[in-house]
Amino acid sequence: MKRSISRAAMAAVLAMGTVGMVSVATPAVAAKKKSAGEFSKEFVGAYQPLAKQVETDAAGAKAAVPALAATIASADEKLTGGQLIYNIGAKTQDIAMQYQGIKLMLDSGQLPAESQGKVYLAAGQLGYNMKDYAAAGTYLEQAATLMPNDPAVSDTLAEVYVQNQNFAKALATIDKGIAQRKAAGEAASDVSAFRGLAIAANNGLNDEAAKWAVRVIESNPRAEYRTEAYKVLSALSSYSKEEELDLLRLMYRADALSDRRQYMAYLAAADARRRPAEVVALVEKGNAAGMFSGSALAADELKLAKSRYDQVLKELNADAKGTSDGAAASAIGDVYLGYGKGAEAEAMYRKAISAGVADKDRALTGLGIALADQGKFDEAKSTFEQVQGTTRSSLARLWIAYVNDQAA
Repeated sequence: MKRSISRAAMAAVLAMGTVGMVSVATPAVAAKKKSAGEFSKEFVGAYQPLAKQVETDAAGAKAAVPALAATIASADEKLTGGQLIYNIGAKTQDIAMQYQGIKLMLDSGQLPAESQGKVYLAAGQLGYNMKDYAAAGTYLEQAATLMPNDPAVSDTLAEVYVQNQNFAKALATIDKGIAQRKAAGEAASDVSAFRGLAIAANNGLNDEAAKWAVRVIESNPRAEYRTEAYKVLSALSSYSKEEELDLLRLMYRADALSDRRQYMAYLAAADARRRPAEVVALVEKGNAAGMFSGSALAADELKLAKSRYDQVLKELNADAKGTSDGAAASAIGDVYLGYGKGAEAEAMYRKAISAGVADKDRALTGLGIALADQGKFDEAKSTFEQVQGTTRSSLARLWIAYVNDQAA
């Protein structure tokens, strides 16, 4: 199953960047060398006036490029002529001409060692823009060898892998770029994380999409990225019903519930009979957002929840005083959360954990939520960090991201 990312969220495009070109000898200088045959008379005759013309008449110089290109034969001519052709292409915003020039420079075999990585990168970027993906991949892989710690190489190479349908390699390459930026002391990029999410979700890699959605949320993303990440998680995650409830609770608190399906899923998971306070808050919020318009189910659940609101709270308070069972204490804490009684929920979850409750990770998650609701962010974070298990730990990471945002 594929989960498409919205067009609006995909408005962020790959930043290809610019690369400074190297300085090379001009024909006039080269002609003074003992081996004057490096530049032919035909090349010099075409090159010299064109090099002057480009400064004042780039469009006219562009028209003369084919004549110059026809004279290029030697390695030095490829290097020197290629740079001029590249510069003319840059001045006239002609990507094809830039690509022509930079390929000549690389074909020359004369590039200084310290410049080769940047030139291979530029060639790969231009090749990508020209849809010459096979060549772009070759250039970028060479750039990666020469500049192994440059995230700009990883960014573009990942896009080439996407075009070649090698999605696993694309995701691994984006991951490498993120690691490179982290090593350089840069904050996590929401653009990079979201690109990974888009690649996975749009190509049916559901498990990977869920992982990348978590990474998007951890990157302190812009609002539209966060919304899309939560949509993917709620649609594709392998969470159990109770885990999904804790995800929806997080989305509620983070103001990330964005469509009717999510509200309806939360309504079903909360259950007006068991958690009436949570249902009342949810339906009232959903009604204000127009998400329950025309829903008889929501209206019925709201009516039922309101009828049980006071009675359930009375029963909770009575049960909380007498219970010593871990599972019962955890269940009481769970319902207290819906009433906004963080302190009471905290006490019950702690009792459950002390009693050796079987589902400790669930109790720890609830305890972390109760602490976060009270603004005890440091304690909440340390509690979520104790959660284990594949799915519960990924859910805890989302809550940690929320706590970090609230504490900032």
